Order: sequence, then structure tokens, then C-alpha cells
Amino acid sequence: MKLSRAKAIYYGLGNLMGVGSGLIVQWLMYYYSPPKNAGLTPLAPIVIMGMVFLFGRAIDAISDPLIGWWSDRTYTRWGRRKPFIVAGCILMALSQTLIWLPPVHAISLINATYAAVMLGIFWFGFTAAIAPYLALLPEIAEDDAERIRLTSYQALFLQISIVITGLIVPLFLLRYLGFFWTSIVLTIIMFLAMIPLVLVIKERITPNKVAKELGFFEAIKLTFKNRVFITYLVMIFFLQLAINMMNLVLPYGVTVLGGLQKYYVGYFYIPLLIVSLATLPIYKSISVQWGKNKVFMMSMIGLSIASIIASFIGIIPVNPLLMIVIIGGFVGVFIIPQFMMPNTFIAEISDLDESMTGYRREAVYFGVQGLIWKSAAGAAALLSGWVMGTYGYNPGHDLGVRLVYIISSILLVVAAAVLTKYRIEKH
Repeated sequence: MKLSRAKAIYYGLGNLMGVGSGLIVQWLMYYYSPPKNAGLTPLAPIVIMGMVFLFGRAIDAISDPLIGWWSDRTYTRWGRRKPFIVAGCILMALSQTLIWLPPVHAISLINATYAAVMLGIFWFGFTAAIAPYLALLPEIAEDDAERIRLTSYQALFLQISIVITGLIVPLFLLRYLGFFWTSIVLTIIMFLAMIPLVLVIKERITPNKVAKELGFFEAIKLTFKNRVFITYLVMIFFLQLAINMMNLVLPYGVTVLGGLQKYYVGYFYIPLLIVSLATLPIYKSISVQWGKNKVFMMSMIGLSIASIIASFIGIIPVNPLLMIVIIGGFVGVFIIPQFMMPNTFIAEISDLDESMTGYRREAVYFGVQGLIWKSAAGAAALLSGWVMGTYGYNPGHDLGVRLVYIISSILLVVAAAVLTKYRIEKH
């Protein structure tokens, strides 16, 4: 049964629940460990902040399969997913605002410890809300065409999230409100996205298909017996390692390599959003015609090229701002599949699992994907922090920033190579 357009929009709107994560992923390391030309007070050493990010992502990664298993075996009159979504949003609201109020206004390990605790709470809440939300997809959409339709709405609202975090945040909110009040605005947006989702979307799953009798370790073991899923996880690890390194290094690329103010990060996103919005209906069409594997691989190779180009900001004789705008547009050509495809892969894999086990276990698959996804994000922060701390992240001593871009490019090629091994037989 096809969802109405209104319900499809409400489902896609749920992607805005994680809007606060964009501020944290892209700006928290910069806020706590700013370069010398940032006009901010250093609060913690950058290598330590890499470890802090790793800790937060470790909590996030560990909680993903736990939340997935817990949600899969839960049955309430509100459904399996909605109680987790509401509780997770409350935890996110508290932590994503308090994290910008460190206790010491100088470099201190107390600040690093505080940030680690807040990150742990935030990423646990993020998982509790987002993993069950994503697990709704295979329940409310039963074929590839409908799933691509719904994920196209997810991609649309993810683009709106990028408008908020990539344009509105650096150009207006951070510039005039600061980090704390910006987080308050993003928290309000999160709740406005959550309310229609939990009130309107109906779960279709029936009690007899809920995997209540499966223990946690039994469910995880059963999940890892799916060889197709293992191939997918290897690919997604390298992909997310690369994408997260590119996100973390962007403010440094703009301010250190480009010599611009931090709000110029918004100029990277303007062409990205214009181009990606124009390509969304194209990708929606060709993903059905060509197959998601080919489209996803093309996206990875395109982003790999963009990352290599970014490593030359300030070296080649092109105005840095113009170069940032050009790179943003180039990324916009290839970014949409990164928003659309992963969820359709997991929906397909969970269908395969049902044919093998008889259970509907979408959330545990999204959870294990999250475990790998977030582990990669933590590794990206640790690796980026080490590379920049070792090789430099300040004007005139910026090799570390360039190396992060180059490493990201190589990792994207590796991910594309692994994707060639992904196969699901259609019956």
C-alpha cells in the first residue's frame, strides 16, 4: 500500500530530528580546539578532543545494536518505535544545548571530560530516536520503488537540514547568536520535526512478527550470519570514515587553507544545495533505472575527486572563496545518493533476513549498521585530530588539514571497490 504524499512528507520530515548533530559534528572540535585565527578561546587540546569524539561515537556505536534489538522486541499500544523516538529526542535536547557551556573558560581536561559526557548522552539519545525512525522504512514501504520514493523525501529534508546547518548556522545564527543559542534554535526544530512523525505515521507490524524471544547476543549473532550484510558493512565503514573526515576538516579548510572567516563555510553549501536540489529528481529516476549500486558507486568516486581538489585550496592560483564555491557545486552533483541509498540497502537486507529467519528485525540491522557507521565516525575524529595535531592545522603550518582531505579521497575509492562485491539474488 502506497503512503499518501502528506504521510510521505511527514516521514521524510523526521530526518530533521538530527539537525543538532550537524552543529556538533562540524563545529564542536573547532569550538573546543580552534586555530589561532578563529577568535575563540581554546578549551581543550585538539588530540584530546579527537579522543573525546571517539568516546562519544563509541557510546553511539555500542547503543545502536542495543537500541535496535530492544526496539525490535518491544510491543506497546504506541508501537515499537515511537516510545524510543520521543525519549531519544528529550536526551538530545538536553545534551546538545549544555555541551556548549563548558565549566572552565580556558584549556582544561575538565572541559574535555565534560564534553565527553555530554557527547555520550547526545549520541545515545540520537541513536534512540533515529535508529527506530529509520526502521520504520521497511515496515511502511514494501518494495524498492516505494522505498526510493520515501528516501527521496528523506533526502529532501536532509538537504533542508544542510541549509540550516551549512548556511543559516554559519552565516546568521553563529554570527549573531553564538553556539549556545544556535543549539536552542536547532532543538526547537528537532521537536517540530518529531511531533507530526509520531502523531501521523502508523506502524504496520503485527505482534506475531516481533522477535520477542530472541536474546540480544542471539539476535546479533544471527545478524552477522548474513554474508551480504557483512559486505555492506565493510563498504559503509570506509565510506563513513571518509565522509566524517571531510565534515570535520571543512571549517579548517575554509579558515586555515582559505584564510577566510568561519562564516564563509556557508559559501561552500550554497552551490552544493542548489545543485543537489536540481539533481534530486534525476537521482530518483536513475536509481530505479540503473540500480542503486551503480548510482552509489558513482557518488563515491565523484566525492573522492572533490576531496582531492579541496586539498589544493590556497596552493593553486585560484581565489580561495571561488574555489570553495566550485568544490561545493561539484560535491552537490554527487551527494544525493549518500542521503538516499544506505536506507534502501538496509531495507533490502532486512527483507532477505525475513526470508532466512521468519522475523522482521529491521531495527537491529539499522542498529548494527549504526555500530559500524558511528565507529567509523569516531575513528575519523581520532585520525583527523592526530593527523592535524601532528602535521599542523594553523595558517602557514597546514599540512595536516591537506592530508585529511587526501586520506578521505583514498578511503572513498576503497569503499567503491568493496561495493562491487555486494550482491543480492532477486527471486
